[in-house]
Amino acid sequence: MILIIFLSLSACGYSSDKQPESGTARTDQKEVHVAVNGSDTSGKGTPDAPFATASAAAKAEPGSLIIIHGGEYAPLEFGPECSGNEDSPTTIIAAKGEKVIVYAGDGTGIRLSDASYISVNGLETEGGKYGIDYRSTRKSGKRPLQGISIINCTVHGVRGVHGICVYAGNDLVPVTDLTVKGCEIYDCECGDSESLVLNGNIEDFLIEENSVHDNNNIGIDMIGFEGTAKHIAEESNQNMYDSDFVRKGICRGNIVYNISTEGNPAYYEDGEYDPCADGIYVDGGQDIEICSNFIFNCDIGLEVATEHNPDDNELFRVSGIRVHDNVITDCSGWAGMCFGGYDENRGFTEECTFDHNTLENNDVQIGIQKSKNNHIYSNLIIGGKTGVEFSEECKKSDMVNEIRNNVCAELEDAGSWKEEYGKVFTDRAQAAKGFRSLIRGAGSRFIPDENMMEKYKEKTNGINK
Repeated sequence: MILIIFLSLSACGYSSDKQPESGTARTDQKEVHVAVNGSDTSGKGTPDAPFATASAAAKAEPGSLIIIHGGEYAPLEFGPECSGNEDSPTTIIAAKGEKVIVYAGDGTGIRLSDASYISVNGLETEGGKYGIDYRSTRKSGKRPLQGISIINCTVHGVRGVHGICVYAGNDLVPVTDLTVKGCEIYDCECGDSESLVLNGNIEDFLIEENSVHDNNNIGIDMIGFEGTAKHIAEESNQNMYDSDFVRKGICRGNIVYNISTEGNPAYYEDGEYDPCADGIYVDGGQDIEICSNFIFNCDIGLEVATEHNPDDNELFRVSGIRVHDNVITDCSGWAGMCFGGYDENRGFTEECTFDHNTLENNDVQIGIQKSKNNHIYSNLIIGGKTGVEFSEECKKSDMVNEIRNNVCAELEDAGSWKEEYGKVFTDRAQAAKGFRSLIRGAGSRFIPDENMMEKYKEKTNGINK
């Protein structure tokens, strides 16, 4: 028999507005214990007399360390009253060595709203439309929204929308100092949404060392211009979208694989599925560094674009993205790495750089769509059918970029590679050993570690790169 305990922290008392470092628990935090065999009537929140639910734990002061012991629980909810402070974030953590599973049912496993200085660490969610969901709203006014961290959590079995999502809908203040680190997101049916997504008014974030795999839509997405944090027209003389985009962040050290829309009804048309799921996608985000990620067996490895029409708003473009030192392989839906609006009515990708990446055995290695003044250099291209492919949906004059000093070997369609793009080898062994470049100054300086390679070998039937 499964015992499910309902958890709610909506009764916490709000404290301060300052930000700790990535939501790390302090050793002097007050501990509050929750266990399935505890009691909300006689429990004291101590290890030997725990509460049965986090509703009772809500009696604790903000900034407490709420330790949830092993067992199966119903959804958790954390409101602004649960916020910690600069010196001590409220931390909700699984007891060391114990497994905590939150069953989402038909809704959301762990929901956070308008909270600051709060960390969720080591919990697991199963099922639901959302696994872990943070929302900021205009209800919080101009109070800073800072220090949200989701660390070492596991999300799986989502049937509906997102695995982990942050929707920053308050146009008045951004969500800042946001961290999603060390999480695993898998077996999620996301429809037309994403496995891990940041959307709206978010500034200063870190997406690091997550494992996102075996989901039926985009792995990691950083989004802008969807109206999530659009200004109310009558309240502002500013551009309505000038805070409605994710910006100034880092996405690094993640492993993303087996991401495909194959079998996803949202992408079924004319008797077939459109293979368009990106491993990592910037859709309208700005000033983001994407590095040291290992991406394989996705429809598209990595894409930088906006899906919105600049005729509707002058901000609808993408700039300031640097993509470097990633390894992208075995992506057969379209491209290993691509950038630009997908037709002439989309916004430009401009003033971005794509350098020192290793692209191996992708159907199209580099795909170019509506874009200008981007810089593509020092990449290592190994195998694959097409080296560089330009979209037929965009004007040639809208796809003018600098492609130089790259290295290419064993490309199937030699005519897709121009001399100006870089040096050509006939044998990949001259250019690379596994994913390690043999050409100084070209290819990824990041090499997948042993754990990443074990996952890759499972997919490639034990072939050792």
